[in-house]
Amino acid sequence: MIQRKHPRTKTLVALLAFALIVAACGGGTESTTTTTAAPAAPAATTTTKAPDAAAPTTTTAAPAPTTPIDAPGYSTWEEVLAAADGTTVNWFMWGGSDTINSNVDNDIGKVMKERYNITLNRVPITDTADVVNKVLDESAAGVNTGGSVDMIWINGENFRTLKSADLLYGPWSESIPNAKYVPWDDPAIANDFGEPVNGLESPWGHAQFVMEYNTAFVPEPPTTFEALRDWVKANPGQFTYPAIPDFTGSVFVRTVFYWVAGGPNEFLGEFDQAVFDKYAPAVWEYLNDLEPDLWRGGETYPESAAMADLLANQEIHFNMGYNPSRASSNIAEGTYPESIRTFVFDTGTLSNNNYVTIPFNAANPAGAMVIANYMVSPEFSLIMADPDQWGWLIPTDPTTWSAEDQATLNSYGTGVATLPAAVLNANALPEPSGDWVTAMEAGWIENVLEK
Repeated sequence: MIQRKHPRTKTLVALLAFALIVAACGGGTESTTTTTAAPAAPAATTTTKAPDAAAPTTTTAAPAPTTPIDAPGYSTWEEVLAAADGTTVNWFMWGGSDTINSNVDNDIGKVMKERYNITLNRVPITDTADVVNKVLDESAAGVNTGGSVDMIWINGENFRTLKSADLLYGPWSESIPNAKYVPWDDPAIANDFGEPVNGLESPWGHAQFVMEYNTAFVPEPPTTFEALRDWVKANPGQFTYPAIPDFTGSVFVRTVFYWVAGGPNEFLGEFDQAVFDKYAPAVWEYLNDLEPDLWRGGETYPESAAMADLLANQEIHFNMGYNPSRASSNIAEGTYPESIRTFVFDTGTLSNNNYVTIPFNAANPAGAMVIANYMVSPEFSLIMADPDQWGWLIPTDPTTWSAEDQATLNSYGTGVATLPAAVLNANALPEPSGDWVTAMEAGWIENVLEK
């Protein structure tokens, strides 16, 4: 679907405001789901006969060891596994990538079914705000248990909205068994767009914004925003970006803000209207200056999912996204021509982590925790990091893995269009806090889309 320029009445600012109203007027809404574990099976006993005695003696076997966990309704991981057995997890996630959808079904869904008897029901969504609204609506309707959403692929302001409204299950993420592989002492992991995670979500992939370009038409990529503007003016119709609230369009706009301000520092603290007003006019001026020379004259903006097709079909010569390895994967799959490569701007690009979270009223928090636990295992991290499989950056710490798993990771090469990790790390920029993102997105809609 192509987004056209028209007034929009619903913004993430309104969403956040509604969430805060729900938090203040929840009328007794519980913030956690309590699950009663099945009673423990009786300890096994064995009967043996003493050597010179007529009567047998009975001994009680030691109970099986358990793994403690700190999650609402559960005290051991074994209770979680027992509760999850035979259940379905409704995972609401962005569905705009056929590759990601297939990978999730094959590399997570099949493992869950075969290993834990859990059915993963992947529910595709276009905008994470839609599922956030679903949770808000259920809360307002008094649906405090048995909710329709078990797990959400989430981050940024959407996480902040649900957390602020006290509509998340937990805390749980720092006590699941494989949490030991997550560097929770790293501020980039412990905070999501500046919002403390506080055990309410678990990472499942690291991301960094990169630009993709076709070397057949762009021999030297414009690595500054000044050079990009000159290229767009000289090549009308061959560049575009997605319209907000699309998350890719949002990160492109945030990157322009960082360029205008000379870096991210102005946007890392609490939102300051005066600071925003200082830099925003230059951002709108830059983007409005580009608009007449964008694809289709800037009258329409494609969604993220359509951008890859436009690049592959040579309708445009640039794409953009949070996955530095996507171009290499698409080349390997034959969906991109061999001439596609990637670059980062000289002023850097934003980097963050993908997370999964569990709503307060999830019908199956146990099953969701089992999936989240698998996604931070070394086993799955190796699948993610393999350039011939997912080709994602990973949020776990390989130094905590076994020597064998570390050796496997070190044996991986780099995709043909993927920038070296050292280049990405050297140019990684932190995300602003959620209030800044909300203001930037609302400002773009008002001052660019609707102008």
